[in-house]
Amino acid sequence: MVTISPYHQGYVVGVSDFVIRRWDLEPYPGDQAPPHVHHRSDEAFCVLRGRLEVLVGNTRHVLEQGDFVTVPAGTTHTFATVDGASARVLVVMTPEVDQLVQALHVASTDEERARVWARYNSEMVELPGKSTSAPEA
Repeated sequence: MVTISPYHQGYVVGVSDFVIRRWDLEPYPGDQAPPHVHHRSDEAFCVLRGRLEVLVGNTRHVLEQGDFVTVPAGTTHTFATVDGASARVLVVMTPEVDQLVQALHVASTDEERARVWARYNSEMVELPGKSTSAPEA
């Protein structure tokens, strides 16, 4: 059974093993999420429109329309819009990561966000020479 429902920045198609969301990302200076790791979940990004910079491990990749990248579980990653332009992206994730993103968007304190990251088997990580002061997810 496939369900379609609106959510936050796009739409979701949910099945038992993975979730696909469309994110319409507005330009933002720097990373859209703090660098983080999902310990049990892979994640993938596919650019539908615009450009997206994705950190995978220690390497930043600039994805163009039609490009995609897979982030294996346990790999540090984040993403950013490029050159002050918006981007439309399909994100493929596990239900656990989808629940993490939803919970982070309603968490109101740093302490609450820390508990959310842990609850969903994920954590923020500090990049060498950078701090993790970015939006919630």
